[in-house]
Amino acid sequence: MAQNNLARNLTSQEEPQINVSAPERAINPGTVAKPHLKLNSFEKLLIVCGSAVLTVLMLLVVSSKIALSDSQHQLQHLDSQITRVNSNNTNLQQQVGELQSSSRLQKIAKENGMSLSNGNIRNVTK
Repeated sequence: MAQNNLARNLTSQEEPQINVSAPERAINPGTVAKPHLKLNSFEKLLIVCGSAVLTVLMLLVVSSKIALSDSQHQLQHLDSQITRVNSNNTNLQQQVGELQSSSRLQKIAKENGMSLSNGNIRNVTK
């Protein structure tokens, strides 16, 4: 296919100039401007009630966000307390295990002049 010089040089052609200006209004003393649409009392009441409902809903959203933030803070506080109590429980269980060890009990028995008889020992577990 032969190209037949589709790209044209448009700079040599003058484009028609279009003047865009604001339309001029002719002021005629006989014409009266149209009055704005007036609202009746029901429409005014509807607008006021709609605005009131919208305001109440906005306040409700803000108060629920505040309540959510407070609940989240309390939840974090309770989580930290739970972690602290669990750590304390673990430490206490370790102390109980150390205090119940047989080597410790034998040491205390020897300090108080007692002897260990293997026939009299019973191991009781829960």
